Amino acid sequence: MRSAHIDPLGLHRLFLTHAHGDHVTGAPILKRAMPQLVVTTAPETARLLEKEKVRQVFIRDDHDTGVRLKQLGATTESPAPDLKESLGGLVEAEVAPGEAMDLGGLSVVVIDAPGHCIGGVALWVPEERVLFCSDYLGFFLPPDQFVPNFYVNLRDYLKTFDTLAKLNADWICPGHCGVYAGEAGRRFIDQSRAEIEWVRHRVTEGFKGPDAGDGLQKSLFDHYFVREATMFSEHSTRYCMDLIIRRVMDG
Repeated sequence: MRSAHIDPLGLHRLFLTHAHGDHVTGAPILKRAMPQLVVTTAPETARLLEKEKVRQVFIRDDHDTGVRLKQLGATTESPAPDLKESLGGLVEAEVAPGEAMDLGGLSVVVIDAPGHCIGGVALWVPEERVLFCSDYLGFFLPPDQFVPNFYVNLRDYLKTFDTLAKLNADWICPGHCGVYAGEAGRRFIDQSRAEIEWVRHRVTEGFKGPDAGDGLQKSLFDHYFVREATMFSEHSTRYCMDLIIRRVMDG
């Protein structure tokens, strides 16, 4: 914010796109630093954040990610202190899919984005043609790899992908690893779409060959546990690989 000459006191809303720990557990820290922020999300995400078991999973994941970042030399800080109290009652306002927020004359449309996470939403700024797609167009591992993260439902994920791609955004702002405009944005979408097809084929064929079961999971883990993805724990990543396999076979 300092490098962009943005006054933190001029920010008034913090929007949580979906209920995954890496998109939620930083919110209490930002709220403490900027108490004027109104923490906002979609109703389903707000409902999930009120569940004690969900919050406990996020606290564990946040700790594991903090440990990994320290191991990787990305930070010298210890994992964040216990977040149990600050995650409860975090959300102060809700905006449902299909509704728009007026941010000082700029309209931001909330778009339903199922498939990656229960209750996930994207944000679209039509006047500026800016899309905040969070994780719904894949998890980019620069310069040329994606994790196709359809952890809830493959068919819904593909529908969300097509809906967001058809917006033809001038700016694509994912939840990880940069911002992409023009040709870079089109390449972002094309590469991610190709990775979806690759992993669908890999899983389908894998269940016919010697990699079935644990061997297939290990193959996907070795393929995707690289670069920025290594900030997550190996346990969490293996679980995500299991989800990808299940969703392909379900579909």
